Amino acid sequence: MTTPKLTLCAGLTLAFLLTGCRSRQEAAGDKYRKIGDPLHSLMNYEEALKRGPVSKEFYKNYTLVNIQAMGLRAKEDPTAEFLDILKDTVASLLTQYPDPQNQTLFASTLSSIASARIKIGSSEAMEGGFRFLQAAEKAGAGGGAAAKQQVVASKLKEIEDDYNDAAKNPTSGIVADYKLSKLSLMTGGDSPEMNALWSKVRKVNLNTYLMYDNDDVAGELGERPDSRINKYGVLLGIVKYEPGSTTTKIQVKAWNGASVLFHYRGEGFTLYAKDGTAFKPTAKIGGFAKTDKDVIQKSDESKTGGLTFTHPAGTEVSYLEFKCEAGTTRKYLP
Repeated sequence: MTTPKLTLCAGLTLAFLLTGCRSRQEAAGDKYRKIGDPLHSLMNYEEALKRGPVSKEFYKNYTLVNIQAMGLRAKEDPTAEFLDILKDTVASLLTQYPDPQNQTLFASTLSSIASARIKIGSSEAMEGGFRFLQAAEKAGAGGGAAAKQQVVASKLKEIEDDYNDAAKNPTSGIVADYKLSKLSLMTGGDSPEMNALWSKVRKVNLNTYLMYDNDDVAGELGERPDSRINKYGVLLGIVKYEPGSTTTKIQVKAWNGASVLFHYRGEGFTLYAKDGTAFKPTAKIGGFAKTDKDVIQKSDESKTGGLTFTHPAGTEVSYLEFKCEAGTTRKYLP
């Protein structure tokens, strides 16, 4: 008389193992998912994860509601920082638990968020939108490359306008340089078009201290300067620049925006080529014969010193670097 009961229990156990464990929290998450409420579904799925174990369908459903929640929250605020966290979370889940339908939805959602951010037009929103475009392209969305080119072209046109205004307004030259640095960070590198414009911008800014945290500059940018760009306390201005085939002559001055004083010495300068080769001064001319003992106090400007660098023919110079007690600073050359 006990055999049927044993068989029934064995059958239930087998069915349980085949379907996987579905906790009360996971079941609640399923219910909310089916009625189109991803936020409550996600809350219950998160609780199910904490308590464990979960069913074999769990991660497919969990990934889905994460994508849906990302899309829903983006409609409220496409610039919200936690969207980047959700993006990375979903990308990780899809790597571990691949699903074609979730992958397609993820790519589409990323593209929508990218478009919404780019339409806002601010520098921060554009940078965030570009990150989502890159993620969408990686996830398999079409048209990503063309969209990225449009963003870059739009930003270059904006920077070109700043450059054209720099002749009568030096602040615009600083703004143009900052925006190019921001664009380079956004895209992960420089394009030929960016380098061509940057050469012109650097030429017009040669004798300008690039004070990105100047109130006028910040006012035009609409943001406080990014610390990845505004990283030099000592700023350089090139009074005269004479590039030659085997020698480069530079007359340079410095402004101390750091919190400590420094000695203005010619041997602190190094000229770097685009291939990374370094050249120390072979001669100190003009002011440096007199300024090597000068101490530049905070918020003070140095006298102009002259330097000559000798290098092989064909060398493409990149930037002038100065090391002192206040740290290291660079001035990029056209």
